Amino acid sequence: MSQLDLADVCNHLKAAVIPHTPDDFIIAEAFRLGLPDDELRAGISAFRSFLYEAYDALANNKDRFDVKTGEKPGTLPARFPIIEDIGAILFQLGYHGRLETEPKNELVVYGEDMLHVSKMQKYRHLNKMSKKRKSELFDFLSELGFYFESGHSSEGADFSDNIDFSKMGMFYVQYENDDSMLTGLKLMALAQANIKAKYDRYSTMLMRGDFYPLANTMQKPPIVNIVEYANTQPPDIKKWAIGLNELLTQSCRVTGEVRYFLCDGIFTYTSRKTKKVICKIDLRAKKSSVTPNVNHFDNSNEILNHFTEFMLDTMRGKHKHCGNCSKLNIPDFVKCPYGKGEPHRLSCKGEDFELCQHYGFEFSLDNEKERNVLRKWIELELAWGD
Repeated sequence: MSQLDLADVCNHLKAAVIPHTPDDFIIAEAFRLGLPDDELRAGISAFRSFLYEAYDALANNKDRFDVKTGEKPGTLPARFPIIEDIGAILFQLGYHGRLETEPKNELVVYGEDMLHVSKMQKYRHLNKMSKKRKSELFDFLSELGFYFESGHSSEGADFSDNIDFSKMGMFYVQYENDDSMLTGLKLMALAQANIKAKYDRYSTMLMRGDFYPLANTMQKPPIVNIVEYANTQPPDIKKWAIGLNELLTQSCRVTGEVRYFLCDGIFTYTSRKTKKVICKIDLRAKKSSVTPNVNHFDNSNEILNHFTEFMLDTMRGKHKHCGNCSKLNIPDFVKCPYGKGEPHRLSCKGEDFELCQHYGFEFSLDNEKERNVLRKWIELELAWGD
């Protein structure tokens, strides 16, 4: 992840945008804005098109917005604040703006509302941005087709370096390319606000066009579909992940999460019968992996008969041994593969093998032969659960 630049992240986010609205998706009455279904769907589609355009523009202007932070860049939001900052502006405009549909769609916004801190506001708050930064963001949105008009005259609103929302009063927000996009923006802001504050990992769902929370008023986490999220992956990994998902969902319950600025989709499969985790599929922007859980290592001879030399070499080569497993009746190569500084938390803490069983062994999906071996291993785990 440390080698990603803004263009990489934008291309990944563009692929992570939900590509279509299912025909059977029904928006809850609380979010319908008094509009017919076809206008709501048109708004969601137009907002999706806007996101595609925005990500293309950011990727093509990465030198303008990228942040150079040296060899240790920190978290993705810290490295690429432009995306989170744009999300903040869009959320405030959509959430606080009153949608007017006659004679055309526009949002009516009061400057003071732009400074309001919502419990659902997960983006960096506008009060924490410099005036220059806010001006830069509004300039960028203007380049994408937004038009901001002062409520006191027909002239454009002043978003210069001296912008002060507390003194702005009312202003109008228009979108010249397709005014139905403002309906979509309003809906996406409501979707964002419909997620409880504790779900931090969904904080940038507006920037993915995730409309699923509009289906209910219970403020539950949104649905994350691996079939849609696999669009972010190369074709061979996408095909493998979707195929494995089809196999696992026959006997497993799947839970999905989007983390790390939408660049890490984690899908966990738990056997409905044994209630044990079978594996996790981790689809990342730069490197994807799968983590089969070793629920049956107490029958190690049986499972070892199915391991290839390639898999054994992979396990030996990718992990360090701490030497704390010598009293366990397990072959040497599965001694605790956790060493200080290693990224995988696989420590078995001396004689306790439960943590190794809980976390499993993580393998990259870059190699086709390894993917095939891992598929067989997971199939065995499924068979043992029957």
